[in-house]
Amino acid sequence: MTKKQQAKYSNLKKVATFNDESWLPVVQVADLLSISPQAIRTSCKERNGRYRNGQYIYRLVNGKGGKQYEILLTSLPEHIQAEYWIKNSKPEHSTLPALTQEQENHTFDLSVYEAIADTYSRKPAGIKEESQRRLYILDDYLKLREGGFKKKRAFEIIKSHHKDVSDTTLWRWLKSIEKHPRQYWEVILAPDYQGRARTEIHPKAWDFFYVNYGQQSEPDATVIHRETVKAAVKNGWGDLPSCKTFQRRWDEDVPENEKILLRKGKTALKESLPHIKRGYTTFGIHQRWESDGRKADVFCLWPDGTVSRPWVVVIRELRTRMPLAIKVYTNTNAELVIDALQDAVLLTGTMPEDFSLDNGTEYSNNALNGGQKSPFRYTVLKNQPIGILTRMGINTIWATPYHGAAKGSTESWWNVVARNVDKLCGAAYTGSNAVNRPENCDKKHAIPIKEYVERLSSCVVAWAKGEFGKHRGHGMNGMSPLELYNHLMEKYIPRPVSIEHIRAMRPLVFRRVLSKQLVFQMTIPGFGQVEYTPQDNLAVKRGHSYDILPDPSDPREPALIYNGAIYMGEAIFKAHTPFLDRTASGEIWKRRSSAIKKAGVAIKAARERVKNPEVIPAAEEGLQDLFQSNLLNVLKLPPEKQLEPDDNIRIQEDGSIFNTQTGDITKCNARPIFPETTIDKEAEERERKLKEMEEKVANEKFMKWKNGN
Repeated sequence: MTKKQQAKYSNLKKVATFNDESWLPVVQVADLLSISPQAIRTSCKERNGRYRNGQYIYRLVNGKGGKQYEILLTSLPEHIQAEYWIKNSKPEHSTLPALTQEQENHTFDLSVYEAIADTYSRKPAGIKEESQRRLYILDDYLKLREGGFKKKRAFEIIKSHHKDVSDTTLWRWLKSIEKHPRQYWEVILAPDYQGRARTEIHPKAWDFFYVNYGQQSEPDATVIHRETVKAAVKNGWGDLPSCKTFQRRWDEDVPENEKILLRKGKTALKESLPHIKRGYTTFGIHQRWESDGRKADVFCLWPDGTVSRPWVVVIRELRTRMPLAIKVYTNTNAELVIDALQDAVLLTGTMPEDFSLDNGTEYSNNALNGGQKSPFRYTVLKNQPIGILTRMGINTIWATPYHGAAKGSTESWWNVVARNVDKLCGAAYTGSNAVNRPENCDKKHAIPIKEYVERLSSCVVAWAKGEFGKHRGHGMNGMSPLELYNHLMEKYIPRPVSIEHIRAMRPLVFRRVLSKQLVFQMTIPGFGQVEYTPQDNLAVKRGHSYDILPDPSDPREPALIYNGAIYMGEAIFKAHTPFLDRTASGEIWKRRSSAIKKAGVAIKAARERVKNPEVIPAAEEGLQDLFQSNLLNVLKLPPEKQLEPDDNIRIQEDGSIFNTQTGDITKCNARPIFPETTIDKEAEERERKLKEMEEKVANEKFMKWKNGN
């Protein structure tokens, strides 16, 4: 090595005075210089143990046989040395000013740092990125200082890598982190960005914008801003900032819940708030049933030729999500729900402790839950008829109005029906709303109601068996509803349901006082006013109120009498007697005697049932026969046109009277019943012809006068 080279090598060594014995493997040097290791080895051999005015050394590999070249770090260019220390050094930041004894003995108030860190966590992402960038630059600087670089040279290297950092900036950052714990440097280095100056808005102008922009019609902000400017000119609120300023203040200052309530409504806000996470494992089987109704999104053709979207009502067991009964009808009413309840009770042989219901009038009615509170009856009314649920001791649980999540999993179950039934009905599918209605949808494409029922039944069966996949709901344990139902039914003891409870499942109930003539009078839709007479029963007293349950499909069938939850017997239909029928009285009395005798037998049988109540046994095989029984009996067709009781009497062409109810025919008497009111038919005919002649002559005279003759 020449003296000149030795001098240069001596200067290079002084660049990194921290350690004159820092040797790097050839591979690492090649990575720093971006050349191949073989080129370095070849150069060393050619220069007899020298490399780039430095030197190399043979060193044992891991203390074992074999040698490798190692290059002295200080023989490399300065920028390579800086890059090495930036990449590989783990600075202990010993280059920062040493703490005094008083500072070392001082205990940091961590609560202050935690408060600063909490504020930092709320800052925007851009500020956090800038703070992390500053910390990264300082770490590079401190690594260079630990590597032996002087302050000035370390500053120059940092500025060469980061063009936007000046000496003053770097010095200010270093001063800000002095005497602070390392873990809080990022928080301390965060820029104190205040943002643009807030543009003031006249308070009344802001209130005007707030009220008019916060409407559920969701008006456009530019329109409301234009109206606000007009109001400002009229009321002297001064110059107003741009629409963007108003919009920015709305976005930043108005709470999110307040925005939703103003622009979307109360229901949308409810849906945006946290819901209850229901745990189903706390329920026992048949502890609670649930019911809900939905209007199908399909046009269906009914047997009478009408086209409409059918209503579907379902009853499910809540613990297993098992559908127990489904009914389809033209519209929703109490009769449809009670029919479904009757099917569910007959199918399972038991009754629930609680019944979760929707809030529609088909659920909130006297026939179903009279005697209990409801959204329409916040208190139990005095003399209110007792409903079937109250009579059976079933507690009613009402869903929160306008809150779909309160219905449990029924809402998601309807989605299964919509996807697998409604949407597969072709052009008969109406869409869930007017916006989603398909273009080719038309009533002329309506499918027969029986076809829709078959599709619905097949879907329910497949879903219950798990053919759509195992149920992933809480407490289902990876089983289908049918599997879980059968499993839990093995240890379940049914709550007995009597025959009287089944008979009392009628959609109409009237609270009536028994008159002095032993008559209950009421008006049944489609039949008009009807009357019932109780059978001989000493317990039914005149002047007392009772709940009367007629058969709405045929009021001529006996009605049931209840005193609250106590069954009192039956009341027979009181038919009209033909007014001109001489023999009607005797015939009616005969029929009455026969009906009384028949009713007596029925009462005797009823009393025997009371003494020995018949309990409907639970299905021995769980619900294995479910799909051949009530569940598939889902279709309820509209009743045929019913006649009013007054229409029972028909006057035939020969003048005889025909009773359509009893089939009796009463012929008119040849002799008038009231001679003094008999009209002379011949005299009436002569008078009619005379009037016609007079009118004809008068018309002829008028026409002659009109024509000028």
